Amino acid sequence: MTDTSDTGGAPRRPRSAAVRWLETAELVAGVALLAVMFSLMLIQALQRHLHVAGWVWTGELARLGLVWLTFSLAGYLLGRDDHITLKLIDFAPQVWLRRGAWVLANLVVAAVCAAFVVEAAELVFGGSPQSTPAIGIPMTWVYVIPLAGLALTAARAAVNAFQAGPANPEGRIAADADAGETGR
Repeated sequence: MTDTSDTGGAPRRPRSAAVRWLETAELVAGVALLAVMFSLMLIQALQRHLHVAGWVWTGELARLGLVWLTFSLAGYLLGRDDHITLKLIDFAPQVWLRRGAWVLANLVVAAVCAAFVVEAAELVFGGSPQSTPAIGIPMTWVYVIPLAGLALTAARAAVNAFQAGPANPEGRIAADADAGETGR
């Protein structure tokens, strides 16, 4: 059974319970970060119009929240194939060409994210004495969420490379399309 609830009729690959739980956790974290960012920006706007002393840390935390939101939802979007892509290859008539591009793209994303994870780990575990100017959060703490987000994105891309490919323009998943072509 394939999930078509939020894809406009195009089927999605079946996902295990652990992956669904991870997706839910990523989505809840993203919604929470978005709510925090909205609240902080609203506080900033109110401070400007009410002529009260401003809290400088609200802007700093909102900017950090945007960065954290980006990295925390990257794996979620990649795992569900909801990220921004150029889908020209999806219209290729050969299933093997679509599948090859899908595998190659996911392997490249996994390799790049893995390299970023190594660099982020150096920032997190490097013991930098720096801290954010307004709040005073140690910079090593600031880099933890990008590290986790990049690690999840690398894992999702590696898993995507070896699972069924994306839905083709006819709405069939690439593995289903292969089975249909071999049956002719």
